[in-house]
Amino acid sequence: MQNALQIFVLSDGKPGHRNQCLGLAEAIARLTLSHILVIDVTTRNPFSSSIQILKEAKALPHPDVIIAAGHATHIALLTLGKKLAAPTVVLMKPSLPCALFDVCLIPQHDLKGADHPCYIIPTIGALNRIQAGTSTSNRGLMMIGGPSKEFAWDGELLQRAISEIVANSALEWHLTDSRRTPLGFLDTISSLQLTIHPHQQTTPDWLPAQLADVDQAWVTQDSVSMIYEALSSRASVGILPLPPLKNLSKISRAVEQLCAHQQAAFFSDWQKCHQLPASSPLREADRCAQLLLQSLYPHRL
Repeated sequence: MQNALQIFVLSDGKPGHRNQCLGLAEAIARLTLSHILVIDVTTRNPFSSSIQILKEAKALPHPDVIIAAGHATHIALLTLGKKLAAPTVVLMKPSLPCALFDVCLIPQHDLKGADHPCYIIPTIGALNRIQAGTSTSNRGLMMIGGPSKEFAWDGELLQRAISEIVANSALEWHLTDSRRTPLGFLDTISSLQLTIHPHQQTTPDWLPAQLADVDQAWVTQDSVSMIYEALSSRASVGILPLPPLKNLSKISRAVEQLCAHQQAAFFSDWQKCHQLPASSPLREADRCAQLLLQSLYPHRL
């Protein structure tokens, strides 16, 4: 019997980055016996953290692969990879040269051109932990982001869209916000026929569990990670409107491409027929896990 593949995940404390790393690590574990260890680098200096982690690693199993996301993890990832002779995997377009890492999993919308070195694997959006469910539930979920570098906030526009969706659907609606959602917005929609789940009252496992059990998912256009999480479920996906600050930003282009390919629909298109495109779940974490094992440990497949 094979020994478990030892996977180190370096966490910078940001839920989105942790979610991406665990999405890949858990997908690897679905393919081969694995043990996942999360190492927190949140409160450490990027340089001194590497020395401290190396000391702590002496009491741990030797890693077979080290995974990280977030600029704050780069130094620790490279140092650990070199000192422990373990392959390094970064889940983003790094701020350091890509060639320093063994594998870079980079969203396609962050890359230019179609030809890339063998150590770069383009992905459709950010990876995540979502697994598609199998049964219908007659439930819908709305996920609200907030103002960003590429989108402004228009609470009244969003309130009208949510109200129209709820009024024209027989689904049981649930809604959650995020850290970027302006204070007071949830109060403006409290009279609508939906159950509100403030993000402060949810756990890291709440959203994956909800997305595995909904028929429709609506996400504000700024929240690109949540859009790809919704697309990874079996839900039909709609895009809630927010005013863009830039014309044809990379996020806007990525979302427009999804809608052009009938993987999702803008609210304005939904208004014409009150229907969303049929779902076809993304399985990017599983695809990337397969490619990673083929590259690093083909005997485990």
